[in-house]
Amino acid sequence: MKIFFSLNFLKIFAVLILGLEIFGFHYFETSLILLILLIFLALIGLWQLGRNPEIMVTLMLYLGLNDLYNIRYGLAVPMAAILIGALLLTFFLSYLLGRIYKYEEMIEKNISLVYLMASNLVVLEIFLAMSLWPVDPKTKSLVIVVTFYLMNKLIYLNVLRVLNLKRAVGFVIISILILGGVISLGFWQGF
Repeated sequence: MKIFFSLNFLKIFAVLILGLEIFGFHYFETSLILLILLIFLALIGLWQLGRNPEIMVTLMLYLGLNDLYNIRYGLAVPMAAILIGALLLTFFLSYLLGRIYKYEEMIEKNISLVYLMASNLVVLEIFLAMSLWPVDPKTKSLVIVVTFYLMNKLIYLNVLRVLNLKRAVGFVIISILILGGVISLGFWQGF
């Protein structure tokens, strides 16, 4: 059972999920330029997985949520199945980040589980709320990824005990500006 929770196994599983997500993205979006850019970003994420895992994790979350939204609307899969898929994806990615950053060594295991469940529930709630917005799945996924990144960065800084009000406010303001820009451009461009 320990082999399934080892970091190397989680990384191999993440690469397999990334491959499925790239295939799903290509299934719904047939642009060759976007596919080449996506493969380039995936290779950068794999190369930086040990030093900077946020690149691959945010890419995987973006692709996974985009695929789930497209499956929901394009293939008419029930929302309950899509929500379970989104929950499993965010749980896996949050757990992978926690293992890479070694949260369990820095804080108690119960507190790391609370962080894990809180970030998953927030992403799931935003995913459900965004499913009702009349914008493109790419825009919806980007909004959720920015929120997920903000939460995980704040958790990371809190675990390292370097989080203060000035840093937290800075992250929140920058995230709100990015979210506002993404949503306004999404409505303006018709996405």
